[in-house]
Amino acid sequence: MSLPYEPGPEHEFLAKRTGIWDIECEYFFDPSSDPMRGSGVDTIESLGSYWSVARSKFDLPGIQLTGCASIGFDPVIKMYRSTWFDTATPFLYVFEGMYDDERRVLEMTGENVDPATGDLVQYRSKELYGGPDDRIFELLVESSPGLETQILRYVYTRRK
Repeated sequence: MSLPYEPGPEHEFLAKRTGIWDIECEYFFDPSSDPMRGSGVDTIESLGSYWSVARSKFDLPGIQLTGCASIGFDPVIKMYRSTWFDTATPFLYVFEGMYDDERRVLEMTGENVDPATGDLVQYRSKELYGGPDDRIFELLVESSPGLETQILRYVYTRRK
């Protein structure tokens, strides 16, 4: 049986992310204090030819957190689409965006719930690729019109 859409280079890019990744985490809850630090493990698997699914486990001060992400490339709208949910909130976060090959950055945006206020706010994620075995994920939220605040930073290293 042939697939109605052939996997493209965007799907190959996602397949290269599969594996087990160690994560060093920083959370920026209060700009007047040092970030909260922790560690985690991300296990990414391909789901067929089009999607990858990640299961993440984090050890943070006073809390253990588990989350799941999915990401794929939609060939009709020509954008990456992603979801995230975790054990800390009842919310499903949805993002879409593009990969800039020159800058080696996957940048995605989405209007999602701020768990501190319950309000819908604009989120922006940046995933910077240094090489095949390292990447940095940053999440920013629009704290007021035109002003973004970074809320977390994950540094990923692929396990050998």
